[in-house]
Order: sequence, then structure tokens, then C-alpha cells
Amino acid sequence: MTRKPQQRSIATKARVLDAARTLSKRHGLEQVTAEAVAQEAGVAKGTVFSHFGDMDGLLSYVLLDRLKALSEQENEQDPKQEISDPVGLLMQRIMAMITVITDSPTILRLFLDNIGVTKPNCAAEFVETLDRLDAGLAMFLQHWQQTASMTPKLRTDRTPEEMTDGLIAFMIHGAILLKSHQITDLTSLEGRLRRHVEAFLLEG
Repeated sequence: MTRKPQQRSIATKARVLDAARTLSKRHGLEQVTAEAVAQEAGVAKGTVFSHFGDMDGLLSYVLLDRLKALSEQENEQDPKQEISDPVGLLMQRIMAMITVITDSPTILRLFLDNIGVTKPNCAAEFVETLDRLDAGLAMFLQHWQQTASMTPKLRTDRTPEEMTDGLIAFMIHGAILLKSHQITDLTSLEGRLRRHVEAFLLEG
């Protein structure tokens, strides 16, 4: 039975995306070109662009997979649970995101290009997933503010949303330091960022 054109189009788009994911795992994102994806998927190069607009559109779906994985990991953590080291938990989240977005120059550029607004060809869920990650961070900060037994004490003169914005700024700064080779060691970067985070978040 012959499939309808729409069904064929959906299947072709999925095949192109699977090819991009396969090449990314095999060679790294920097080697995922339109030519390589087309060859891997068994389609014409123009077909790649007809489904995703441009390479940023295609690669945004690959990065989206990684962001969703981060979001799922954070969802497994109960924000109402008493935590002995809340700063340490925040640093785990910040460093996990830095590890993802600095995996390649392309990923970092896509992330920076899409903060707050999605480019026309990028995955619609891209910013939505970033927003969910931000909301989870703000929820944790709110719980920290409201839980007297959690130490050290979190400042109360700023809203969780304002503090989340500050943490995102630290994360972006850390990613840029790493990719510009001003800092080359993740442990050193984490120590530096932790000092900034503690100075920004904790009661004086």
C-alpha cells in the first residue's frame, strides 16, 4: 500500500533527524554537515533543508535531546526534600548545563542565540525546555527560602526568579570562560563559580 505524501514527509524528517543524531554520537556535532546527514539518511541535501530550514534548525533538535535529558534528571529530584548541601546541588545543576552547552562551539552558539526567543527554524520546544529548567531552579530556591532548617541561609531580599536570572548569568560566564580557554579545568571552574554563587545567594 502506498503511503500518503504527508506520511512520507514525516518519515523522511524523522530519518534525517535520526541521521543527525547518529553522526553527532559517532563524530561529534562539529562534523554534522548537511552533506553528511543527507548521505547517512539516504536523501538529497535539499531535503535536509526543506524539513529543517537550515543546519541550526536541525542541530537544535539534537541539542534539545540533551536539554530534555537534563530536565528529566532534575524532575527525579524532589525540591521539597531536605538537602544538606543546597549550594552543592545548585552547582551540580549549573555544571551539568555547562557541560552540555560547551560540548562544542556550535552548541554554545545555538544556546546563546536562543535564550529568551526561538529562532525561526529551531525546535519549538527549545526555549520551552530551557524555561522548564529555569522554573525548576526557581522552585528549589523558593523552597530553600521558606525552609528554616536548610543551611546556609538563602538571602530573602530577592525573589527566586531574580536569583535564577543571576545563576544563569554565572553559568553563561562560566561557559564562555571554558570555551575561550581562560579556564581549562572543570574543577577549577566549579570552584570559582561556587564562590560567586555563595557570595550572590547567601545571607551576609
